[in-house]
Amino acid sequence: MTQTLHVPKRYGNYADTLLMLGLAQLVERVQRDLYGLTAVTLIDRSTHYELKLAKDIAAEEAANLSFFNLFQPVKGAKTDVSGIPLDTDFFDTVKESQERSRYREWMRLPASEKQKLSEAEQPEPAFDPRTQNGVILTAMRHDRNHNALWLSTFELESDFGALLAAILEAFDADQTTGSNVAQTIAQLFKKRSGKSLPKPASAVKVFLPTSVQGVSRSKADSNQLGSSQTEEWVILWLIAAGLLEFGVSERVKVAESTYDWRVVALEPKEISLFEYSKALKALRQTNPPSGGFGIARFDAEMVLKFCQTLLGVHPATEVTTQPQGRRRRGMGASLKTIVGGFSGTHFNSKGQVYGVKEVFSLGLPDWIRPSNKAEINEYQDLLLEHLSVLRSLSADEGHSELLAAYRDFLTSSINDTLNQFFRFQISYADHVTKQFASRKAKYRPRLFSQEGLNIMTESIKKDLKLITENPGFIRIARAINSSTIYAGTIKDRDGKEQTLEWERVYGLAQRLGNCAASKTEFTAELMAFLARYEDENFRLQSRGKEVKRIWTRKEDLDQVIALLDQFPTSLVANLLIAYGFARWRKPLQDEPQDAPVDTAENAQESDELTSENVA
Repeated sequence: MTQTLHVPKRYGNYADTLLMLGLAQLVERVQRDLYGLTAVTLIDRSTHYELKLAKDIAAEEAANLSFFNLFQPVKGAKTDVSGIPLDTDFFDTVKESQERSRYREWMRLPASEKQKLSEAEQPEPAFDPRTQNGVILTAMRHDRNHNALWLSTFELESDFGALLAAILEAFDADQTTGSNVAQTIAQLFKKRSGKSLPKPASAVKVFLPTSVQGVSRSKADSNQLGSSQTEEWVILWLIAAGLLEFGVSERVKVAESTYDWRVVALEPKEISLFEYSKALKALRQTNPPSGGFGIARFDAEMVLKFCQTLLGVHPATEVTTQPQGRRRRGMGASLKTIVGGFSGTHFNSKGQVYGVKEVFSLGLPDWIRPSNKAEINEYQDLLLEHLSVLRSLSADEGHSELLAAYRDFLTSSINDTLNQFFRFQISYADHVTKQFASRKAKYRPRLFSQEGLNIMTESIKKDLKLITENPGFIRIARAINSSTIYAGTIKDRDGKEQTLEWERVYGLAQRLGNCAASKTEFTAELMAFLARYEDENFRLQSRGKEVKRIWTRKEDLDQVIALLDQFPTSLVANLLIAYGFARWRKPLQDEPQDAPVDTAENAQESDELTSENVA
C-alpha cells in the first residue's frame, strides 16, 4: 500500500522538480480513476520531494487500470507526425499561439481603448496555459523527442497497468532505497509483464539542462564526446509530462530582433497540487510576464505577478480578524513556506539551434508575510506599486543595470533584502530626478509611495518604525522630496505643467549614499544640503514669494543625529534616501496645504512602454 512517494533529487536543476511534477500528475490520475480522489500534496524535504496522497494506493489495483495519456504529443507547423496514429489528439501549438497572441494584444491596449470595445469584442483567455511549453519544444526541435516518449507509452498500452504499479512501488517511501529508481521500475515492470521498458532516450537540453548539444557536460569538458547523452526512458517520460503541464516558458528579448528562451519550474515547499496548478494557470494565462523588455525585467515581473497570484491561495485569506497580541505587520506565513521560488534554464539562440547559457534560480520576496485578509489586500496594492515602477524601465531604454539591481533585491534572502533595495534605490533616485526634469523623456517615472515603503520596511525589520516614524526623519525626507522630485517644472493634478519657484537638486542621492558608511561624512553632507535648502527658502521669502514647501528646524537635524547614535549610519542614510524620493500623498501638519505632492503622473498606474516593443 502506497500513500507517500519519495522522489530523490538527482540533477540539481529544474529536472528534479519536473520529474516530481510528472509523477504527481500520474498519481493524481490513478487516485481519481481508482477512488474518485485527487488530493496530492507536494512537499520539499531538501534532499528529496515527498508526495502525500489522499489514500493508500494498492499497486495491484493500479495494475488493473486501463491506458491513459499522461501528456499530449505536440504538433507545430513543421512537426513530422508520420509515425504517429492518424486519430491522435495533438497539442496544436500553432492554434494555441494564435489565441495567445490575440489575448496578449488586447491586454496591451490602453484602458481607454479597452473601454471602447463591446463585451463581445473583449477576448477571454481561451488559450491553453501550456502554449509556450509546446512552442519551445517545436522551436528547439525537441518535439520529436517529446513525441517519441509519448509513442513509446502508447505502444505499451496492453501493459500500461504494470507500468503504473512498478512506478508506485519504486517511488514508495517505505520501499525506496539508494538504488537507481529507474532500474527498479524496469525490474518490477519486467517481473509483472515479462517485457522490457523502452530503451534509454536522448536526454535533450530542454529535459536535462546538464546536456550540451545532447552531450553531457563532463564529456564535453574532456573532449571525449562519444555518443549523445541518454537517460532512462521512464525518467524522461515523467520529466516530459512535468515540463508540458507545469513549465513556465517564454521568449525573452536579448538584443534587437534577437530572442532567447527562458524556462523555469516553480519549486513547491508545501502546497497541494490543485493550488499549485491553479496558481500557475493564473500566472501563465491571465497574468503572463512580458519577455520584450529584457531578461531582468522578465524575471522580476514573473516573480511579482506570481506573488500576486500566490496571495490568492495564502492561508491568511481565511483570517478576517487581527490576531491577538500581534504588534506589527509581517508576522504571518512567508510565501516561501508555500513555494520556494523558481529554478530555470536560459537557452541562447545559436542560429538554427539553442544552447544552454546558464542554469539559474530566483527566490520570492520573503518580506511578504500577511496574517489576515486585510494585510493580503495591502500587499496586493504594494505589488501593483512595484509593478508600476518596474514597467517604467526597459532594457531598450538603457535601464539594464537598474533592472538587474531591482531583480537582485526582489529575489534576495531576507538578510540581504534591505542592502539590495538600497543599492537599487540610490541609482533609481537619480534616474527619476533626471526623468522628471527632462521634457524629452518618453515616460514619466513611477515612485514608491511612503505607505508602500512603510509596509515593506516594517515587514523586513521590526524596529525600523523607530526611524521611519521619527518626526525629524520625516521632515528632512520631505525636504529632500521637495528639492528633487517636486521641484523645477512638474505636472499638477490636472496634468498641466507648473513651474515651481525653487530649483531641482541633482545627484543628491548619490552624494548621500557615498557618505552612508561614515557618520561624520554623512552628517556633514546632510547639513550642507539643509543649509542650501534653508537659504533657498529665505531667498524666496525675501522676494515676497510664498514658500510652498516645508521649513526644516534644528530639532529635525538633532533627531536624525540621535538616530545615527542608535542605528547604523548606512541604515538611517539609505532609509532617508528611500523616503526622500518616495511619493507623498499629503503635506505634513505644518507644511503648506498646496505643497506639490502626489502629481498626476505618479498617482496613476503606468501602462506598458510601447506595444511595438513587446514580444
